[in-house]
Amino acid sequence: MMKTDEKWIERIRQWKGSGRTAEEFAIGQPFKASTLRWKASELRRASERAASEAKVAATAGSGSVRMARVVPRQSVEVARGLSLSTMMVEVSGARISLARGFDASLFQDVVRALGGVR
Repeated sequence: MMKTDEKWIERIRQWKGSGRTAEEFAIGQPFKASTLRWKASELRRASERAASEAKVAATAGSGSVRMARVVPRQSVEVARGLSLSTMMVEVSGARISLARGFDASLFQDVVRALGGVR
């Protein structure tokens, strides 16, 4: 964590503990009330992102999440007869071509059969 963030965390802790509005708390301080509110919001979002990333990392480590590689439309091989409205999905080494309006239930069954979902 950056030293600046530590300073803002302390300021925000003091503000929240004071029971005063941001405007009241900022009087005589070297920052504006709007900056105090903005920084509190930024630090809260950063904390939520870190918690979310930690949760994803913990889940991925448990082996319960499988990943599929999705190939963007631009890289789909048009020469093989695939239209630009086709999406190519790779699951467990198998490539699946999906056209607009595909049967989602059937796709889920196929991914499950290939071992892409647990």
